[in-house]
Amino acid sequence: MSLVGGGRRDWRFWAGIVLSLITLSWLAYSTDWAAVGAALRDMDYRWVLLATLLNLISVPLRTVRWRLMFPPDRLPPWRRLLSALLIGQAVNVLAPARLGDLLRASLVGQGSTAYALGTLVIEKALDLLLLAALVVLLLSQVALPVWWRGSGQALVVTAVAALLIVAAMALARRPMLRLLATLEARWPQQWARRMLAAARQILGSLEALRWPVLLPALACSAGIWFFYGAVNDVLLRAIGEPPSVLAALFVLAVLQLGVAVPSSPGRIGVYHYLCIQALLVFGIGEAPALSYAIALHLISVVLPMALGAVLAWQLGVPLVAHPAATES
Repeated sequence: MSLVGGGRRDWRFWAGIVLSLITLSWLAYSTDWAAVGAALRDMDYRWVLLATLLNLISVPLRTVRWRLMFPPDRLPPWRRLLSALLIGQAVNVLAPARLGDLLRASLVGQGSTAYALGTLVIEKALDLLLLAALVVLLLSQVALPVWWRGSGQALVVTAVAALLIVAAMALARRPMLRLLATLEARWPQQWARRMLAAARQILGSLEALRWPVLLPALACSAGIWFFYGAVNDVLLRAIGEPPSVLAALFVLAVLQLGVAVPSSPGRIGVYHYLCIQALLVFGIGEAPALSYAIALHLISVVLPMALGAVLAWQLGVPLVAHPAATES
């Protein structure tokens, strides 16, 4: 199985290609490109530059949060984590099935890959908590369209269920570790030992769900989402629209939910369509909304992807390799 390119494609890849072609066709035939060109020319690129800097600030903050989840005796180097984070993000944009998370965990190079995967589970749980809180806020403050309310409500239910599962695993961690030790004694086969050892490592990573670690990790998560929202708000100013916290947060929520929608590599088309539909809710026209979507896509998707590709080249990490090939 390859990460990017080559090999057998699953249904998500082809579904993503179809959806991207549909949205690109819609953009091609329904857009007044002369108006979009004028909107891009009139854009205040000082605000675009500020939005880019704000988005870059979130990267070291995400690295700090991830580093908090490792024990002091197995603390990975800062640069290694930063590189793994950006490379994994690049692969997630280019490949289906979140394969970048596997590569990211294998690049940590400090202890078990399974342990690093467990830290990503905690990270996703924190982001899911923030996203659910954001959706609840939006549902209570804005008259949102029916097409989004149902998705938002489903997200809240899913988030609560997922967080309860993670919390239950953390609370039952010690009994589960004892059960795994018992099973390991009964199953001497090599494959069983490897599987049980990986499960032990993942459960061990849940030790990070302690208040001395959880509170600063939550603070980092809040900071990360603050910068995400600030990027969206600043870009509104770039296209000449008045700043709107609710509009910026709604775009953020729609695009975060949109990650679950299959898309082509680079999220071209689907990303822009979702962004336009979110801005239309707040009365922003299609031409300025598309210019906004183009700028946000470059800042939030293309730039981190390019940084990840450069770091992969510097570290000699082939983005077309199987994750296991990058373990050290």
